[in-house]
Amino acid sequence: MMNTSVAPHPRPFFEVTGLHFHLWPILFAGLLMQGILWPARQVVRWLYHNHPDLLFGQTWAFVGIAMLLQALGGLIGILAMRRLLPAADGHLRWPPGRSYAGLAAAIGVAMGLLMLVADYWPQLLTQTAPDAGYDLTPVGASGWLAMMAATGLAEETVFRGLLVGMLVVLVPGRVRLGSFEVPFAAVAVGLLFSVAHYETFLVDPLHLAMAQQLYAFVWALVYVWLMEKSRSLLAPIIAHGLGNFTEVALVMLMMSAWN
Repeated sequence: MMNTSVAPHPRPFFEVTGLHFHLWPILFAGLLMQGILWPARQVVRWLYHNHPDLLFGQTWAFVGIAMLLQALGGLIGILAMRRLLPAADGHLRWPPGRSYAGLAAAIGVAMGLLMLVADYWPQLLTQTAPDAGYDLTPVGASGWLAMMAATGLAEETVFRGLLVGMLVVLVPGRVRLGSFEVPFAAVAVGLLFSVAHYETFLVDPLHLAMAQQLYAFVWALVYVWLMEKSRSLLAPIIAHGLGNFTEVALVMLMMSAWN
């Protein structure tokens, strides 16, 4: 008897499935992002320029105020989304199963090392102290490191919890690259996440700004992958915060050792 079975067609390496593209939700997400991030930055800039002695003149403390305002904006947005778009999931919960906290921590450290090389490779090659402007006094260094560790809480609530949660419903679809798969919303918000760091083009060389845009986009996809795996914002918050903490801690070591 002849075998008439047909071998399954191999899946392509890159694939977009189930996409129902609508531009207006992405544009709305961009406006919502700016509506949360821009006012927080402007308030703190005004405070810093008009009351520089506030908070004992510690720059990191002003950054902390901006992050707090951004986190509050993200949390309020998630709560509003629950009422207006019940199908959306902001992942604002403790992980119901495996937390992926250990994997997130390992990813965060790896991210920090990669960002260090991308941002400071000339200084690493020449063993020159970076002109990063961090205060290396015990209070200043501790404050900056604490703020870097908290960046995940400030940004993940906005970008992954609110914006990805909303766009998963309004622009459904999946994107797969090999075995790595995320919702199309992750790609859209990843681009918005990169745009949110546009100021790098104003203060950094072009090659450095491009590198920062690239890794900001890639990290954004990884954060969504961690969020989906753990069904919580905890893992991306850990990875994001630990990545920034690792880079800044190493930069401070370079400033101290090579100054």
